[in-house]
Amino acid sequence: MTTPLVLPDSKKVAIDLLGLAMPDAYVASKLPEGKALNAVLPAVRVLRVGGPPDMRGWSDPATRDRPRFSIDCYDTTDGAAMRLAMRVCAEWELLPNQSTPDGIVSGISQETGPQDRPEEPNTGIARVGMILGMSVRPPLPNS
Repeated sequence: MTTPLVLPDSKKVAIDLLGLAMPDAYVASKLPEGKALNAVLPAVRVLRVGGPPDMRGWSDPATRDRPRFSIDCYDTTDGAAMRLAMRVCAEWELLPNQSTPDGIVSGISQETGPQDRPEEPNTGIARVGMILGMSVRPPLPNS
């Protein structure tokens, strides 16, 4: 019986690598609510919004996950949120060939640039977001 290939958790790879690159920002897929969010600013939320895998066999280095992420950047002002988004885009460009124990980033894409995504009025929080993509392959087994 053939053992199926389980692709890496690409969202975890993205969160881990962005978190390492941006230690002064809170990077997660779920953010605290209410005043607790204000306490962790600046914050980056990473949500997977799709992306198909390429499955070519368990040992083929071309086998990869190709997720798309909705990335939201939160800060106290519109300008600060936009600067945080631009920093995320810059760090994203450096992800190819970086790895975690879960997977190796083999490529990236930027599908939309940063765009205003207004928060509820009177929250004291600004949000800027974009759609980013990556290709992640499983770690190769040691021979």
